Amino acid sequence: MHSLIKIVSYIIILLGVVHISFAFPLHMNTATLWFVGAGMAIIFAGLLNLVALDRNGSKFTKSIASIVNAFNCTMFCFALPILNEPQVYVGITIFLFATVLFIISLTKTQ
Repeated sequence: MHSLIKIVSYIIILLGVVHISFAFPLHMNTATLWFVGAGMAIIFAGLLNLVALDRNGSKFTKSIASIVNAFNCTMFCFALPILNEPQVYVGITIFLFATVLFIISLTKTQ
């Protein structure tokens, strides 16, 4: 289970890096700032997943990771009617999968 969550977490980080790479060349405007900020949030979510797994993470860290993953999945769902692009479907799928994996991981440790 941990290996699968790690793979999904690295995919999340990769999604964030790709998201930021589409912001180049950087322009000094609010749209670019929001775009880069969203990419950083995606990367931080992936890193949080890895931290939650470190040393067989506690229930608290796994719970926080589940909440963050669910929140990001929800945000991608909100973006769907606006963007309706393939990367939004990828984001929904990856974060939903990560949420389910962490919930399963939490139930197995009880």
